[in-house]
Amino acid sequence: MKIIVLLAVVCAALADPIDYFTTADDNLDMKAVVDDPAKLKAMTDCFLDRGPCDVVSLSYRKIVPLSIEGLCDRCNDAQKHLANTYMNGLRSNAPADYDSFLKKYDPDLKYLTKFMEVVKGF
Repeated sequence: MKIIVLLAVVCAALADPIDYFTTADDNLDMKAVVDDPAKLKAMTDCFLDRGPCDVVSLSYRKIVPLSIEGLCDRCNDAQKHLANTYMNGLRSNAPADYDSFLKKYDPDLKYLTKFMEVVKGF
């Protein structure tokens, strides 16, 4: 009986693996980005379709809407850290761009509070 239960648990775990987001660089030093006004502006301009994207920023831009609406359910720990650092840095260092970001990705503010709770501490 124990073997059947163990087998059922293993099968359940394998049946629904998390399909984590893929980005160009989950080890990006986001603190360095948000602390450098030019780098923060370049990344934010990419996210807001106001400027060109480098490979890394483009890879993040592709997952931003799904990350916010899905409350980072497909984010790995590194991506949660990047999201937390970016959002807090954007809010502190570029409040007007933060507002524009929210207007684009969460205009009704349905997800932001819960999203930030999910990534808090990462």
